[in-house]
Amino acid sequence: MLSGTEGSAGVMQEYSKYTFRRIAFISLFIVIVILLFLVSLTAGTRDLSIGEVYGYLFDHLTGVVYDKEAQYEMWFDENIIWNYRVPRAIFAIVAGAGLSVAGAAMQSVMKNPLADPYTTGISSGALLGVALAIVLGFVAGKGGVDGYGTILNAMIFSMIPVLMIYMLSPYLNKSPSTLILAGTAVSYLFSSLTSILLVTTEAETLHVVYKWQVGNMADLSWDAIPVPLIICVIGTVILLALSNKLNLMSLEDKDAKALGLDGEKLRLVCLIILSFMASSIISFVGIIGFVGLIVPHMVRLVIGSDNRFVIPASVFFGAAFLLFCDIISRSIDVSASVPVGVITSLIGAPIFLALIIRQKREVW
Repeated sequence: MLSGTEGSAGVMQEYSKYTFRRIAFISLFIVIVILLFLVSLTAGTRDLSIGEVYGYLFDHLTGVVYDKEAQYEMWFDENIIWNYRVPRAIFAIVAGAGLSVAGAAMQSVMKNPLADPYTTGISSGALLGVALAIVLGFVAGKGGVDGYGTILNAMIFSMIPVLMIYMLSPYLNKSPSTLILAGTAVSYLFSSLTSILLVTTEAETLHVVYKWQVGNMADLSWDAIPVPLIICVIGTVILLALSNKLNLMSLEDKDAKALGLDGEKLRLVCLIILSFMASSIISFVGIIGFVGLIVPHMVRLVIGSDNRFVIPASVFFGAAFLLFCDIISRSIDVSASVPVGVITSLIGAPIFLALIIRQKREVW
């Protein structure tokens, strides 16, 4: 029989191994994100070798300027790499990380592995905002949703469902199941309003709204990065600071309250934070599904459910997943580019089904 000291030493040794595995997992995906970022710069319709891509990138970073008249082809290739491929890859990292962290927080506060960042209805609200903006003529160009009026409209409308749930919260019992049902009801309400709006508009508008609805990162520029980057970084830092409290959310509200945690208040605060994170992303590129649903699942299966590690692991796993999907979407040789949201759904749906079949209940 082990003494108390030996037993404590064994527990500490086991905990150290468990912590090392978590840190190793996070470190591995930091490396994977860097590698996928470099690979993503070579993916696209313009056929450029790896050496050419990094040669142009090095020249740009060292201040080399190509003459548009005398060196048009080199100027054109360098412009594609720096002004389109680099910001698109960076946005994929920000979006993947932000949606994954939002999904991890949503699943924790809702105590539901089927929850994702769109549970409160923000995607339906944003879709209505985009459709309304396009019908009113806020789109700067015809090729996609690229007007700031459209982006602002999408962000405002995406927060309306959250505001509605917050205003209704005094009349609800604020339990996770009630909030999910309220989010579902609000989502259907906004979807019906969008349908009414779209049946009265022309085919070109339907095409633009459809591209946004399935998640499209084509034609992103540097201007799209600051807003989601700032919001997602601030949101991730706040949620990481609340990670110990999020761990207590796995308990019943009355048990958490006995430990000094107001579960209902924390749930509403987290809903507002993660909704801002998700809306800042989907307002620029549309609805990218399954990232915030399956990434936190897979992270928990590997490293457990401690949010102190789940949140940072979700940052890098989510970034790697969306980068990988974006590389595939740009590498498919078809006449029209495949939206990244189609690829995330194509890959994410079978993975999610496998997770449901082999779900380990001790994760939750």
